[in-house]
Amino acid sequence: MNRTQKNKWLSERTLMNTKTIWEQHGFHTLTPIQEKTQELIKEGTDVVAISPTGTGKTLAYVVPILERVKADKTLQALIVAPSQELAQQIGAVIREWKTPEIRVQVLAGGANVKRQVEKLKEKPEIVVGTPGRLLELSKLRKLKLHQVEILVLDEADYLLDPEQLNNTRELVKKLPSERQVLCFSATKNKNLEEVNKWINMQPTFVEVSEGNSAHSNVTHGYIECPTRKRDEVLRKLAFSENANQALVFVNSIANAALLGEKLAYHQVPVALLSSDAHQTERKKAIDLFKKGQIPFLLSTDVAQRGLDIEDLPLVIHYDIADSTEQYTHRSGRTGRMGKEGLVLSLVNGRELRDLKKVAGKHKLVQFELYAGQLKPVTQPKKKEVSSKKPTQKRKKGNKNGNHRGFKKSN
Repeated sequence: MNRTQKNKWLSERTLMNTKTIWEQHGFHTLTPIQEKTQELIKEGTDVVAISPTGTGKTLAYVVPILERVKADKTLQALIVAPSQELAQQIGAVIREWKTPEIRVQVLAGGANVKRQVEKLKEKPEIVVGTPGRLLELSKLRKLKLHQVEILVLDEADYLLDPEQLNNTRELVKKLPSERQVLCFSATKNKNLEEVNKWINMQPTFVEVSEGNSAHSNVTHGYIECPTRKRDEVLRKLAFSENANQALVFVNSIANAALLGEKLAYHQVPVALLSSDAHQTERKKAIDLFKKGQIPFLLSTDVAQRGLDIEDLPLVIHYDIADSTEQYTHRSGRTGRMGKEGLVLSLVNGRELRDLKKVAGKHKLVQFELYAGQLKPVTQPKKKEVSSKKPTQKRKKGNKNGNHRGFKKSN
């Protein structure tokens, strides 16, 4: 298809139904979360959708929204994301699927405010942004939200977390009372389960379990080692043949920085993904990792929100996850959309019990580094024990007729 033909097809696509849009992009089979939510979204129903990371949640709401949005230079859909990366990724997905006449703008923190304000003069129909920047532009009266018909909270569990709840609620209050609210998340917390207490909505809950997700090809495992040896294990993994590129999770930015220094001392180049870093610095770190120029990308849980690295082979929990929800979010960065992946936790003997709890129903495989390769530990076969008691042979007597070697007395 040449450029002219493609533009003609895109212009006519507003007349197509959602099923045709999916098929034109080569999607002949929808994922469970896409199939269960598309009609609800088209009908205008409030939805809370829970589905593991990497199961197609973004397209689950983007395609039905694009079918409803009109190219009339009024802001009709607002999509809120917790991180700069996720906002940019959602914007990229919309640009790929939208028709030429629909305008979309990303308003993320870390970017130049003056340029964003200037771009808003083009009057986009869809805006994607982070809560802080959206509130800032709204208070400056540069972003007008009074005509928004659809609100999407992507990674809603985080946006409704107690630390983020006030900003989210303040933003929602600026929207019309009559609007559709869509909450999408990989995990759920109490505030998400009771979302109608915090946001005026009456949602239909849709949940897709891990067993029905696209993560069936992910192996979950661990390496058992003393805590003081974890950085040494990482160093050996960096020089291994089959585990030399990974997203590594550390519980605090201070510990991540210290780990980075230790690895750099041993000639292992790494990049640190910090939520406080400027957007260009974060992009540079991610690009270096994607190009294979560094083996490890170190990240905290806040910094990784929205991070999407295609074909990521390995996720390493350098620090064990605090909860099943945290373990799920971290692990979901690999094995997206049915691809193979490995999740590896570095634990000591005591932490192994905690890992089994937060990993939930995932079967854990023990791994080891052997001859420069990461391999599952081969368990030695147990010897078969017969249930029958062994028969004892009766000792033969000696020539004197006794059985103990004593002579008979006369």
